[in-house]
This record gives sequence, C-alpha cells and structure tokens, in this order.
Amino acid sequence: MTEAANGVAEVASRGAAGGEVPAAVLRRVCGLLDECAIPFQLTGDVAAAAYGAPRPIRSVELFIAAEHVPALLRRAEEHVVDYPWRRRDDAWDRVALSLSFDGVTIDVCIAEAARLREAATGAWREAAIDPAGSVTVKVRGVEAPVMPRRQLLDQKRRLDREVDRQDLRDLAREDP
Repeated sequence: MTEAANGVAEVASRGAAGGEVPAAVLRRVCGLLDECAIPFQLTGDVAAAAYGAPRPIRSVELFIAAEHVPALLRRAEEHVVDYPWRRRDDAWDRVALSLSFDGVTIDVCIAEAARLREAATGAWREAAIDPAGSVTVKVRGVEAPVMPRRQLLDQKRRLDREVDRQDLRDLAREDP
C-alpha cells in the first residue's frame, strides 16, 4: 500500500469508534462553521441519513471552498489533527484536513480540489461540489446543509461501491 493510500485508510477508520457519530458532535461542527460564516456541504453518511438511508452515521465528511481554509484553521486550531494534504484512494482524490471533536474525526475536504473515479469507466471526474448549493435538512435533530438529493444519488451511481448501491436501494424506497 502506498503512503498516501495508507493515510487514507487510517483516516477512514477514525470516524466514530465502534458506533454512531453523536448528534452533539454534528451540532458542534455545524455551529463552528456557522460561527466562522463558512459555507459548507455535508456529504457521505450524513447526507444519506438526511434523505432517509437507515444506516448509522459512522463518519462526517464535508466540503468547503479553499478560500475558507485559513479561517477554519485559525478558529479550530485546537481541533486540528491533520493539516491539509492530498488524499487519494480508489474512489476519491481530494485535499482534506481533519478535525477531532469528542474523539470523532471530521474530514473537511476542499470542494475545488475534489475528484471522484467513475466506476464504469475508471476515469477521474471533477466532483462538482458547491457548498453554496447545499440544501438545509434536519438530520438526527440538527439542521445541516447537505448535498442536494439529486446530486447525492448521481454521485453514488458514479462511484458504484457496495455502500453506494445500498444507499441507492434505501433511498429509492424513499422516493415519492
């Protein structure tokens, strides 16, 4: 395994240790970003749960614009566990930093630098994540800006991992 892939695997395993991310952690992260006036977009487990996927929220991934990274680093200095660096695995190529709240690692990715690998072709494509285009949804009792449903479903189709296929099945049951 390459050093970069090793780092990605390590970060991916640092979500909620053995359980679900507490709503209080989600509330603190959203509150911090709101206090800093940083537009952001929650994706992954949180977005899937926001739209009705029944699986637990085991990790928190969100995207912000690159211009907001310095302000976030200043404001959240005591929570930073990894400074921004490029992380690449089989599905994602992104620049991210990691924060820790109550033992839960939050991956903050740079929207402009995010690419995903389309499973069908193997080609890398821009993820086209726009934090300003978020939809505010209540998830686990917390009002949070998440990726729009249509975009989330499209992203999951393009990634086509087992977790994405399961989310697509679960979310299809929720369609009106």
